[in-house]
Amino acid sequence: MSQQNNIIAQIVAVSKSFGEVVAVSDSTLSVVEGSVTGFLGPNGSGKTTSIKMLLGLIKPQQGKVSLFGVDPFITPKIKQLIGYIPEENAFPSWLRGYDYLKALAQFNLPYEVAKRRATEVLQEVELEHVADKRIRQYSKGMKQRMKIAQALLHKPKFVIGDEPFNGLDPLIRRKMFQLIEQYRQENGTTFLISSHILFEVDRLADKIVLMYKGRTIAQGTPIRIREMIQDQPHEILITSEKTKSLANLLISQSSDRVLSSIKFSKNYFGEDQMIILTLDPNRFYSLLTDIVVDNGIEISDLRGTDEGLENLFKVLTIG
Repeated sequence: MSQQNNIIAQIVAVSKSFGEVVAVSDSTLSVVEGSVTGFLGPNGSGKTTSIKMLLGLIKPQQGKVSLFGVDPFITPKIKQLIGYIPEENAFPSWLRGYDYLKALAQFNLPYEVAKRRATEVLQEVELEHVADKRIRQYSKGMKQRMKIAQALLHKPKFVIGDEPFNGLDPLIRRKMFQLIEQYRQENGTTFLISSHILFEVDRLADKIVLMYKGRTIAQGTPIRIREMIQDQPHEILITSEKTKSLANLLISQSSDRVLSSIKFSKNYFGEDQMIILTLDPNRFYSLLTDIVVDNGIEISDLRGTDEGLENLFKVLTIG
């Protein structure tokens, strides 16, 4: 990666409130061209509001937002250079996967190029086998990969992902990490990736920004950020149809530090879940990936818990 200090996206001393609710308060971050920047914080920390300001969807009340050197709120054409992976699904359910991507690509590309790119990105996210299925028939993980595909269609200069890895099992996550690195190396694409999971984002990122209660509380290299929180307990939520089998395998192959405790529960939809407490997230994620791949266990959700992130960020801000 080039080390030129060319900042292509920046928010400086930005504040934004919605009525009496302060979403972002005097926050500052920057993204250097050709880099991958991780953006970590619990729900409600201000990440999504910050992203929407960078996209030019909302205007800050104070401070400055710039994208490729201009204000994205008053320069809408700049958005042609951006790919966006939203947190929420917003697909036209009647369209098939290939048709959806081809239609989107035609906003920026000639017809024949659009057709070729639709086919290429379906292959890149490993959805070519469901290209002719309606998107409403896709699983959660497939829909997530479709959002990644649509963001990469026109080979944008800058991709912003809001929790782009939600709903992906560890093996597919690893492949999406490789795809991001491929786009960075081959196309010079810059990425800003919002996530709940530091110890996966830091495998990709050159810099990590921590956000809590509307403020950016720390920025630095993955090594520096990891050192700040290495000894703090981390809670990880896993949703799977085989939680008991997965738990038994984890227990049999890990130490007390890697796996301190397991709690079982069900989510709103009645799906089986478990909450893992670990003091060694790097080793835990490595072990988890090996286990699910070796045993063919599907995971429908994997993320840090909001409670765990809240506790972690309180340590950083209060001590």
